[in-house]
Amino acid sequence: MDIPITREELKPFLQRSDAKGFRVVAAAWLGVVLVFVFAAMLPHWLSYVVAVFLLAGRQQALAAIMHESAHNTLFATRKYNEFVTTWLSAPFLLMDGKTYIKGHLEHHRNAGTEHDPDLPNYQHYPISKGSITRKFLRDLTGITGIKANLYLFLSGNDLLTRKKRAPWALTRGLFVNGLMLACLWAFGVPELYALWVIAYLTVYMAIIRMRQISEHAGVPDLYALEPKYNTRSLPRGILGLLFISPTDGLSYHCEHHAYMAVPTYNLRALHQLLRARGYYDDIDMVGSYTGVFRQAIR
Repeated sequence: MDIPITREELKPFLQRSDAKGFRVVAAAWLGVVLVFVFAAMLPHWLSYVVAVFLLAGRQQALAAIMHESAHNTLFATRKYNEFVTTWLSAPFLLMDGKTYIKGHLEHHRNAGTEHDPDLPNYQHYPISKGSITRKFLRDLTGITGIKANLYLFLSGNDLLTRKKRAPWALTRGLFVNGLMLACLWAFGVPELYALWVIAYLTVYMAIIRMRQISEHAGVPDLYALEPKYNTRSLPRGILGLLFISPTDGLSYHCEHHAYMAVPTYNLRALHQLLRARGYYDDIDMVGSYTGVFRQAIR
């Protein structure tokens, strides 16, 4: 890779921090609590619609935390990464962090090649407006989520890797979701758990799709090995903060592929350095998530 940074210059970006990791986790869960408080204090159908969208964004935050802690980059202390992966992120999405990272590392090793296991998610882009509209409609109406979870519960396989599910993974997921329901019940609002489920089956699925599109779809050259050609980085903006990239640095996916060991909270600064040194001068960078559609739609 022809990236304009030396090993010595990279070292500060590789530094991991337990304090920063805890702040990321605390912010995600504080967001979940605040959305439920909002829905409880304003029991109206419009409030519930807003809550569903915001909860889906917090689910994406948990997915991002699972991604980072499974990489062992969120915390400096390894056992904190393991605990957060096992109990505070992955199971609330009915996933297993260890199973996830095995498939995800295959994606890292093979990005830019035909052997990338995630390639079917974005290899046919750019696509037509009609096609992308139908995809998001399937997500938002729950068709994608219901199909995905039928597969999860009936196949015995992991949802993402499609390989045999880790022992107790689904049981742990049902257990922690039961704890969330019990907490809401204790505060007299058990019905609000339905918002979490609806968010997971609908808006969260659309967010997953949008993240896949923003990271790899319609890039300059999906089959180039250089990260800036097969992967996209962009500022997250308000849409990213609320939904697609709720943890700081998540939207700088090119830097993540170039240097997988850099924690998410250091990726933005690394991106700024590489951009200042002209690394991205030969590609058309988008400035927002809405700008991604310009490259992902024919």
